[in-house]
Amino acid sequence: MQLNGGTTGVSTARRRRVPRRLVGTALAALLATTGALTATGQPASAAQNFVRPVQTTWTDNAQPTRSFPAEDGTLPVGTWQDAAGDKHTSRAYFTFDLAPYQGQRIISARTVTGERSVANCDKPRELQLWRTEAPAAAPTWKDAPRAVEKLADLTVSGPACPARYLSTAITDVVTRAIAAKQDKLTLMLRIGEHEDGLQWSRRVDTLAVSLEHNRAPNVPTQLAAGGVACRDNLFIGTTRPQLQAVVSDPDVTETGGGDQLKATFAWWPADRPGERTEFEFSYPLSNGSRFQYTVPDGVMTDGGTYAFSARATDQYGDASAWSPECRFTVDTRVPARPVVTSTDYPAAPEQPNSGGPGIPGTFTFSPNGSDDVVSYEYWSWTGSAGRVSAGAGGTATLTYTPKSAGYQRLEVESIDRTGNHSPTTIYEFWVRNTAPLVTDANPSGAIGEPRELTLAPGMDNVVEYTWRLNDGDPATVPAGADGTATVTVTPRRGGANTVHVTSRTSDDLPSGTAEYYFYLASTPTISSPDFMREDGSGALAGTTGTFTFAPGMPGVTEYVWSVNGGEQHTVAAKEDGTATVTYIPTEAGFQWIEVFSRTAEGDESETASGYFIVFSHAPEVSSTDYPMYQEAGGPGVTGQFTFRPAGEGVTGYVYDFGDGPRNVAAAADGSATISWTPQSYPADTRGWVRLKVREKIGDIVSDETEYAVVIGRLAPTVTSDDYPSSGEAGGPGVAGTFTLTAHVPGSTEFVYRFGTEEKTVPVGPDGTATITLTPTEAGDNYLYLSSRTDSGITSGEGVYWFPVANPT
Repeated sequence: MQLNGGTTGVSTARRRRVPRRLVGTALAALLATTGALTATGQPASAAQNFVRPVQTTWTDNAQPTRSFPAEDGTLPVGTWQDAAGDKHTSRAYFTFDLAPYQGQRIISARTVTGERSVANCDKPRELQLWRTEAPAAAPTWKDAPRAVEKLADLTVSGPACPARYLSTAITDVVTRAIAAKQDKLTLMLRIGEHEDGLQWSRRVDTLAVSLEHNRAPNVPTQLAAGGVACRDNLFIGTTRPQLQAVVSDPDVTETGGGDQLKATFAWWPADRPGERTEFEFSYPLSNGSRFQYTVPDGVMTDGGTYAFSARATDQYGDASAWSPECRFTVDTRVPARPVVTSTDYPAAPEQPNSGGPGIPGTFTFSPNGSDDVVSYEYWSWTGSAGRVSAGAGGTATLTYTPKSAGYQRLEVESIDRTGNHSPTTIYEFWVRNTAPLVTDANPSGAIGEPRELTLAPGMDNVVEYTWRLNDGDPATVPAGADGTATVTVTPRRGGANTVHVTSRTSDDLPSGTAEYYFYLASTPTISSPDFMREDGSGALAGTTGTFTFAPGMPGVTEYVWSVNGGEQHTVAAKEDGTATVTYIPTEAGFQWIEVFSRTAEGDESETASGYFIVFSHAPEVSSTDYPMYQEAGGPGVTGQFTFRPAGEGVTGYVYDFGDGPRNVAAAADGSATISWTPQSYPADTRGWVRLKVREKIGDIVSDETEYAVVIGRLAPTVTSDDYPSSGEAGGPGVAGTFTLTAHVPGSTEFVYRFGTEEKTVPVGPDGTATITLTPTEAGDNYLYLSSRTDSGITSGEGVYWFPVANPT
């Protein structure tokens, strides 16, 4: 929302206040529960709260000098008889503490009680509520407080007797008492005209007051201008600062909610308070919200000093006091580009002759004529960044340590008291390369062979070198008189190797890091006359073949190899360093072998990879009884399967229906035919059976052919004239007959379940059986059944659904 060019930052969505009322039945339930009315030492919110009396007593004309407390939260009112038949007349008094509510708005007040027992429900109710003077002590019949005014006759609509909820409004009474600064309010319950009549008496619940009150909001806090929290000597870098304040209210409901609040902002030139401008937000926000308002264009000017304040108003119109004012000065001037100097690393875009990696340097930042610079922000070429505070005169000093040699740059900006940033100064310089020089006396050395390295200084006064090979532990050696040192390294791995070297001077200055790289050929070679042929051909699956490994480094004693990323195997090398292994592929297709070598000292080579193709000679499988991927047959139904060879020389087949491998010899033409009878329906795979077949050529076993079939259930079928599967029939408790028909050849028994109990019935000569079932429930009913033979062949389970009529 905008006003005169300013933005409020407040959503324009209308917020609805939730009514703070409880229905009478809920109040009665609270009253009937021991301890349901919580005494409030300090009011919690503008929401409705139940206030218990701080003093509850009843009096008895038969004992005129005594005062009696409530029993089980109830009190007698009117005339009643004791066990001896003696008559008593009683009145009930309730004193409430109003001190916590002084100075607050009373929105509503209502007494709440209920009848626990009534002498005669046929008599009209004469229960009266009175205000009395505040008693000095607990009231007695003889020393009762003076009745000041009758407030109400407590009645209830409807025939309920006892009436568990009796209530009347006393808002005016409580408001007048608060206005008169009365700390106590005493109320009395009594019977009216027939107070001495036995049939008008009753016992009532302890009287409570449902009180809705309100306190003014808190003074707004967390004032900010231009995104900066208010403080002394605050400067803002815009003529349209955003003013902010957080509003809150002391009234918080039991569930954590609170009043809806609006804010009003006021601002004015600090030296002209008469030019005050106020803006009230149109829509409320919840307790603890931050209100934001952007000052319109043309109101504030550069160099002007202004003040603003805020106050909060709740939904009842109660307002807080104005907050302490927040003063700020508008300063939109941008500081000048800073000046950067350094004697350690002079500005030299093309002069690589200063310092070195790890050697700190001092850089001075100057304001370049700006008189309000308070800090500088910088970024380095290598990613370092930070902020340094300015001292007297606006200058600052930064100690910066380059991490590498060569071209470097610092980017620096001045920041003034307002937070305005200057344009960026780019300071360029070069860092000297101080890394040692490394010379290898044995550059062609192999794995395990020592190399003598000479380390020469890259800077003056070097006294020691620290070096390490690859990821090994560092070692330190002293430099000789000429500044050099000699170390010996023995690489233990093939491939890329790196020696890292740094030096240190007599002044404890570090050098940059030298990295000496060398590569050691170590990869073994792989060959195979069976699987890796030059003409691209390959062996059949199941064929035994060999691989030969030859060393790519000296001293090889063993090889570690695997195929297709599988289990690793270790084979010892022969005297000439080679090794030969045997491999029998069980599957066809593209495959790979990996191998690395190892010496007696544990030095390992790089890994070599070889690729080869294994050719398939999986057999062909067919069946007219059980076609592939189709449902056919079933338990007890025999089917034939024919295996045909992929090539010549096949002597037999290995096949498996999932219950273990079996063998069958091939005929003269290389084919074979088997018979298979499923013994049960595989419910766990929904009828799917996967036949796996490999052919044999002597000792060679081919790769696998998978032939998938779906076995029919052959579950029994059901018919019933009494309970057909279409249309409701019968009813709960009405028996009906069902005819079961088997479909598995040779079935001798039906197994059925109607409910939870499983039962059996013999199969008759005609393959059927009749059973009697009595449904117990109307609606959907289910009969589950299967059949089996004496040999244990079991059909799949079927289900017969039938609807049972609902009795009228």
